[in-house]
Amino acid sequence: MAALEAEVARLQAENERLWRALPNFSERIVCGKSTGRLPDNFPKEFSQLPDRPLEQVLRFLPANQVVQMRLVSRRFNNLIKKCSNTMPKKECNGSVMFEINLTGQFTVDWFDDSGRKIMTTQLASGEVALSELLRFICIGGSMHFSHGLSAADKVLDQLCKAWVTIRPKKVIFGGNLSHTSRDSLRAFVVKVEPSIRWLHFQNACNIADSLLSDDVIGAAGRLVGLMIKPVCWGSELPNFNIGDNTLLAMVDADLIPFYLYFMGCSGITPSGVRAFVERFFFRLVTKSISGVAPDVILPKLFVDSFGSDAKIDYEDDA
Repeated sequence: MAALEAEVARLQAENERLWRALPNFSERIVCGKSTGRLPDNFPKEFSQLPDRPLEQVLRFLPANQVVQMRLVSRRFNNLIKKCSNTMPKKECNGSVMFEINLTGQFTVDWFDDSGRKIMTTQLASGEVALSELLRFICIGGSMHFSHGLSAADKVLDQLCKAWVTIRPKKVIFGGNLSHTSRDSLRAFVVKVEPSIRWLHFQNACNIADSLLSDDVIGAAGRLVGLMIKPVCWGSELPNFNIGDNTLLAMVDADLIPFYLYFMGCSGITPSGVRAFVERFFFRLVTKSISGVAPDVILPKLFVDSFGSDAKIDYEDDA
């Protein structure tokens, strides 16, 4: 009871401070717009507001204005940095697409759950950093690195900032990965590991052989879908350092994968594929013996390491 009374007293004191800090502007505001000049001391009085009302203001500011607010005073700068870690963020559970055009223009397209584009944000070089744009946004759903150098180190490094919250279930790399290093890619995968379930390198180009490896894929944790399908010029496939370890780790995980698609992964051997099939059916038998109904959807596995049409496709006929 004493704690409740203390909280009520604190809120009352905060309300009184709020009313003292702001004069009566009701006659100056009509339909949400100012009809006259604000008092000269308004910035000072506004800055004297308690943190909680200011946090509510920050939630509704556009991203570029949040950046400008950081320049107003040291207090605003510290408040914004604090809110980045403590304040509930706006959920974005649709899709986010990053792309860079030939002129270097960085574009972020936002889509809702039904795939309808709801907003486009363009970031010119030297303007608002991507990490600042996402300071009060939580990305769920899917992330798609599309055209151009949209997954370059400078982009992934921004997404890995401590105050950026990204929890996508699906990540698709489909652009030019010539400026993407293994360290930046792995750091990004580690950041999204708690939420990611589908990881695609789909129609991506200029992928160095050293970029993808068992270690990088393994950092994603438990996946139910993995696709490595680079753009191949001519008949020559890349030679990624991905082998049987990645394949067997997928079947040994708690979640049974829906599909696995490998191109250019010469480390995956026929014996590894055989071990994958044996372990998978062993799990089904073990579950049946223990009285647990086995999953009826069997994984689809496609392996093309040498440009051949070798395909192992387990249909849903359990």
